[in-house]
Amino acid sequence: MKFRHSLRKRIVFTFCLFGAGLGIVFSFAIYISLDFIDDNMIDSRLSEEMDRVGVQYQEHSGPLSSNSPHINVYAGSKSMPEYAASMVEGISEGVHEKYYKGIEYHIAVKVYPNRTEPLYLLFDVSALEFTETRKFNIGIVLVISVVLVVGMALWIGLMTSRKIIAPVVYLSEQVQKSGPENLPTDLHGSFSNDEVGLLSRTLETAMIRVDSFVKREQKFTRDASHELRTPVTVIKGAVEILKKQSVMEEKSIYRPVNRISRAVANMENIIETFLWIGREKIEIDSKQICEVVPEIQAVIKQQRRLHTDKSVEIDFVEEAQPVLNVPPSVFRAVIINLINNAFHHTVKGMISIQVCGDRISITDTGEGIDSCELQTVTQPYSRGESSKGYGLGLSIVRRLCDRFGWRFQIESDVGKGTKVTLFFQPGSN
Repeated sequence: MKFRHSLRKRIVFTFCLFGAGLGIVFSFAIYISLDFIDDNMIDSRLSEEMDRVGVQYQEHSGPLSSNSPHINVYAGSKSMPEYAASMVEGISEGVHEKYYKGIEYHIAVKVYPNRTEPLYLLFDVSALEFTETRKFNIGIVLVISVVLVVGMALWIGLMTSRKIIAPVVYLSEQVQKSGPENLPTDLHGSFSNDEVGLLSRTLETAMIRVDSFVKREQKFTRDASHELRTPVTVIKGAVEILKKQSVMEEKSIYRPVNRISRAVANMENIIETFLWIGREKIEIDSKQICEVVPEIQAVIKQQRRLHTDKSVEIDFVEEAQPVLNVPPSVFRAVIINLINNAFHHTVKGMISIQVCGDRISITDTGEGIDSCELQTVTQPYSRGESSKGYGLGLSIVRRLCDRFGWRFQIESDVGKGTKVTLFFQPGSN
């Protein structure tokens, strides 16, 4: 689940939505109630007047009159004006609502057994009723009331959200201040036994585990670098001594000693690469540079010696001579993995290496990589069917690229070959 807005915005929005909904519901209820009460009062007044005038109508035959100047009384429809006769035509006994030229009338009709004509009372309510003008004015008042309620809800939401998320903000600040050397391990002491307290205890448990893991990894890195470098240094020293001996003139000894020397140099490079990957911060001397072309040429020469059993040609195209501000050992580790992969998956054919100002392309005519495997080929321990390694080469390349801000992409067709392109920014890491 992904939340697109902050917790504070969601709280404020909820308050505003509740205030708007509550204001609209109450405004609608008030508006309908006023109209209903107005009609009910008019109909009650008309019924009372009908009862009073009805007594006169049954007992006397003289003229009938109403106590209200807005109510006209008619005995039968013949004595009515034309507009009134048109409204009462066809209506039954009871109280009715009629309109004539925009004017609203409430008409009461009653039939008496001892009279041949029904009794009609016409109530002109235009001056008394909840008129359209008054409806509009009241509507404006209700709309303003809704806006005020929403504004109040917004203010309450802002105040409330600030207090609600204050513990979360404080917890976030404590976590942001932490680093590998000072992971917070006492977060829950500042919070109550609520949801934020539960979150702080969970984070505290995770931080303790991370702190333990970081310390173990630092200890391993420190011990491994010492324990691995010591025998490598001894072997390297022994090789240097052998090279100075007269026995080096014999070809049977010269080649194995040189092979050991290259293996020692490669081992030193691997150790330094893993130490770079394991570091939290990367601090590179601005004066430290890596010339790309000589490093690639050295790796090509090395790989040719290791794959003498393969009929593979190398096409090296040098379009530029980029210089990188990175340790040469790191760049060498990346290139060794990429060129070694090209040799490994190409039994016979050609490997093309192109060096441009901002990229290096390595293209082989080998077996290629299936499209399904391209998504996972840079993950640790991901191996193809014909791979004899441990599936760490491209994973190391990806991690080093992430460290130094580089990017590499793989394009491949099964049976045609693979193209790997490494993008970098010359002169910077």
